[in-house]
Amino acid sequence: LKWSVICVVIAGQCNSRVLGIQSSTQKPMIHTAQLIELTSPSGQDRVIVKRFGSRVVLAVADGAGGRSGGAEAADLAVAAVSRNVPILQSQGDCERLLRELDAAIGDDPAAGETTCVVVVVTLYQVVGAGVGDSGAWIVGSGGVDNLTQNQVRKPFLGTGTAVITGFSRSTLDGTLVLASDGLLKYASREAIATASRDFDLDGAAQ
Repeated sequence: LKWSVICVVIAGQCNSRVLGIQSSTQKPMIHTAQLIELTSPSGQDRVIVKRFGSRVVLAVADGAGGRSGGAEAADLAVAAVSRNVPILQSQGDCERLLRELDAAIGDDPAAGETTCVVVVVTLYQVVGAGVGDSGAWIVGSGGVDNLTQNQVRKPFLGTGTAVITGFSRSTLDGTLVLASDGLLKYASREAIATASRDFDLDGAAQ
């Protein structure tokens, strides 16, 4: 295998009955599932899923291989996302956090470089930003909406020159797939889309 970790986070709107939760209101809700599959003990992928009120904040970071400090850089990225969950609400918030991370990781002598994609999901919008070859897709009945298709692969966070690309959608119309290149590069688009359309999100992550 050419990668150390497959990291998948998926989130989708679904009726509460689908989740087996009885509710008189039947309001739509956001359900998440995540999978980190180690293929070597030196994995550098990190993932975080945090709920804050009606929002879900998700992030994936993949430390750059072939150089030291990748895991440390990815750790710094997800830790920063975790600390900032309460104030991450807009595309601009996500872009600003990644710009700050680019400088902070670069200033840490133990940290190398990392990718990072941050997504904030509510029932009414999907916003985020990213850098590197990790990605975020929305898989719906009409196909795959690659939120990060315009993302710049290099330079990574930690160089001080990373190019941050934001994105925004008015709704989560389908299943959100957030993953490192361990999945996106080596699994076909069709296979990922087919698995992601399953209502059983835990099964789809597997």
